[in-house]
Amino acid sequence: MDVFQNFDLLTVGIVTAGIGILGFTLYINNRRSITNQTFLMLSVVSIVWSILNYLSYQLILPNQLFLIRGELFCAIWHTYYFFKFLYVLPEETVTFPRYYQRFLIPWVCLLSLLTLSNLVAATPGSYSGDGHLISFLPGPLIPFFGLTIVILLISAFIILIRKIVRAKSGQKAPLVYILIGTLTTFFLIITFIFIYPAFRGDSHYIIYGALFNFPLIALTSYAIYQRKLLNVRAASVSVITSVLCVVSFLEIIFSNTLVLIIFRSAVFLIVLAISILMNRFVETIAEQREELERANERQEGLIHFISHQIKGYLTKSKAAFAGILEGDFGEVSENVKSVAKEGLKDNQEGVETVMSILSAANLKSGTVTYKRESLDFRKLVIDQIDSHRKAAVDKGLRFESQIDQEPNYALIGDGEQLSKHVIGNLIDNSIKYTLKGNVTIGLRKNGDKILFWVKDSGVGITDEDKKRLFTEGGRGKESTKVNVDSTGYGLYIAKQIVEVHKGRIWAESEGAGKGSTFFVELSAT
Repeated sequence: MDVFQNFDLLTVGIVTAGIGILGFTLYINNRRSITNQTFLMLSVVSIVWSILNYLSYQLILPNQLFLIRGELFCAIWHTYYFFKFLYVLPEETVTFPRYYQRFLIPWVCLLSLLTLSNLVAATPGSYSGDGHLISFLPGPLIPFFGLTIVILLISAFIILIRKIVRAKSGQKAPLVYILIGTLTTFFLIITFIFIYPAFRGDSHYIIYGALFNFPLIALTSYAIYQRKLLNVRAASVSVITSVLCVVSFLEIIFSNTLVLIIFRSAVFLIVLAISILMNRFVETIAEQREELERANERQEGLIHFISHQIKGYLTKSKAAFAGILEGDFGEVSENVKSVAKEGLKDNQEGVETVMSILSAANLKSGTVTYKRESLDFRKLVIDQIDSHRKAAVDKGLRFESQIDQEPNYALIGDGEQLSKHVIGNLIDNSIKYTLKGNVTIGLRKNGDKILFWVKDSGVGITDEDKKRLFTEGGRGKESTKVNVDSTGYGLYIAKQIVEVHKGRIWAESEGAGKGSTFFVELSAT
């Protein structure tokens, strides 16, 4: 079988699949847009015209004239939707003038119906040597048909050129692409479908009419993509599904029996339908994802608002409790002092909780800025050990340190963030979650890596808890029994900060009640 025997059919398949998927993809991307709606209709009419054009040349029927009349019917609507598309591009909503509603639409509807009668294509004209009808004798309304086509095309070109002239420098290119595609398509159609058959008697190119539509649709689609009316995701899926349809259509080309052609044609139609549904499915998922992102943004904004409000109230009450203890309000009884001391403690824990939530929200939204300065990591560790020693001793814990006497623990980073949210947080957690026994802080240098760790004999970590560690709000079952006020944000914040510093953080434990060790590894300078 000659590979190119059915090349004309291949062009119809490629154009049908490409135009159909691109049209439906753009429509699915934003169904409310008048631009997308019009482009879909332009695509549908182009497909129907391409198929009728192919059938009118390939089939030998007793009454072939009805296929040509079908082509003329599509030609009117194709030109109309092309005009409308350029008129509305790239708007989502458009208010049409009175002449459009009162004259143009009724006239196009009436004329398109008349093309199906003998008033436009009256009777068959000439036939090719193998019996295909290639021309027709015009009816009395053929001048109106031609004049309507010409006026719509000229008006469309005027609209397009005006938009190109008025467009800003960065917006001209997409419109120029549409102009090139339009001129190419109409040049090919006029030359090879009208002039060649009418004046040279050569009708061999009529069967490639579908291919002549491709420059207009392809360059228009690319222009739409550049105008951001079609996103990258939708465009990528559209290209992939178009390729699948073309591959499926190739099966028809190489079929050598009627039964096989019918079967593979059905498969092609199924693949085409699935491809359109796939584009819709992908777009639905994207819409849901975008809605979730917007919901998350609203939630984060609400968290910021509430947290800031609560922080303000806590700051005021903290000042009041501190004022009572410092005697700013005069001498008070020991009972009042005891209540004020407890209130100040609870208040401080409340402030720390709010700050943890705010810090986590800021890290997630990427609004935290980090300093890049040279610092001594060993000094940060020692300072945090000194500040936590009293809390550990008061709890009856053995508080030890194992710091190698390496002279250089220098690195580049944000000392305040590392000290407070990483070193301090890990030491503070070990003290809180160790009811008895010991807490050991270690520091050593392995080549160009600084390794810091905190080991305790506390509640330990189960395999199930390990999955939640370092996640937003993640807390272990055993840890909540010891510290019911834990927010679960501390380790999440520590992980974000360590990763910003190109390091890593992890935990090891033999299980519940067997203690745990948290490690931080950073690069030294």
